[in-house]
Amino acid sequence: MLALLFGLKFNRRGTCSLNILLTLGLIILCTKLADSFAIKVGLPAVVGSLLVGILLGPAMLGVIEESQLIHLFSEIGVILLMFLAGLESDLQTLKKFFKPSLLVGLLGVGVPFVVFTSFSKLFGYDTGAALFIGLIFGATSLSITIQVLKELHFVRTKEGSVIIGSAILDDIIVIILLNLVLTSIGPTSTSIVSILGLLGKNLLFFVLIYLFNRFVLPLLLKGLKKVKAPEKNTAFALAFAFILSYFAQMIGMSDIIGAFFAGLMLSQTKIAHQVERKIESTTLAIFAPVFFVSIGLNLNFKGMGNQIVFIVVFSILAVLTKFLGGYLGGRLNGFNRESSSIIGTSLISRGEMALILVSLGLSKNLITQEVYGAIVLVVIVSTIVAPILLKKQIMKQQETTERIPEAHPEASVESGS
Repeated sequence: MLALLFGLKFNRRGTCSLNILLTLGLIILCTKLADSFAIKVGLPAVVGSLLVGILLGPAMLGVIEESQLIHLFSEIGVILLMFLAGLESDLQTLKKFFKPSLLVGLLGVGVPFVVFTSFSKLFGYDTGAALFIGLIFGATSLSITIQVLKELHFVRTKEGSVIIGSAILDDIIVIILLNLVLTSIGPTSTSIVSILGLLGKNLLFFVLIYLFNRFVLPLLLKGLKKVKAPEKNTAFALAFAFILSYFAQMIGMSDIIGAFFAGLMLSQTKIAHQVERKIESTTLAIFAPVFFVSIGLNLNFKGMGNQIVFIVVFSILAVLTKFLGGYLGGRLNGFNRESSSIIGTSLISRGEMALILVSLGLSKNLITQEVYGAIVLVVIVSTIVAPILLKKQIMKQQETTERIPEAHPEASVESGS
């Protein structure tokens, strides 16, 4: 009954009924109350929103169900979150930490991929399913992590730059591996031409971004000054973010990669601060809450009893493997233990990329509905645990950094800021 009251309905003309307005109002109200409670008890605000999705979704009360408009709002939410992350990033710092980011990205994908593939085989899954499960848990969700980095003003630190850079490269690595896995277990063998084609498209995307930023964007911004329209800068920024997201998706990359680079390019311009302030308020008030709640809506406890061992073992591995990959990458790049722990912890969250992959696996009959539910639960567990652990690690480093100068004023401390 509650689900029917708040669910999405369409009449014969295709127009949305009033129920979506009630649903959005409920999501916004409940997430802000939950975020406030989470902050009061020392948790990241995003944890409150994730728990609202589980509580009000099909897993428990069934008040809110997944729908086309909820999905659309959540897609816009994650794009805007990544666009804001790009706006807050420092391009020079990202360039400086490209090599560390690449190593962290490779280990962050490689360690979980190998471990989960091996354990999936031990659980009796065939090679195709095992490879796909390994790929699912190799993915990282930057959109969840970025909320903690923003909350603690950690985006522009050296660790923050490596985290963002490695997560972006992580996405690219996973997409390449996805193509390899699907072609290797499909009816036709892996084609070196298709692999090179995918790599070529990714390379072309970044070359075009560089050329656009260097030669076209300055001309567009110059022309924008002559436009007389209300909120022209914000409108241009949003259009830019959505269009670049579309092109990234069109060539086989994640749309959030395009959104991030749109923000990164605009971060070097004079309109950046104004655009960030205006878009951030709308994003955090409406679209981001829907996105975080939508993650919880994917959870359903039906048929979980037979998968309890799978869920427990894989939840532990989900945390340990990503942490280990990121931590090793940090240490190999010369970061100290605290910084390496922050980098490792930041990669634990799986979120939207893993959910997209597990849905793809179900549609291609690589995994069963029962396994799908168990993996979704593991993904959500890692998504909730990750921001809690990350906030603890960052605050620990910040407290240490504040104490050391007082005891040794002459010491030069390499901090994260």
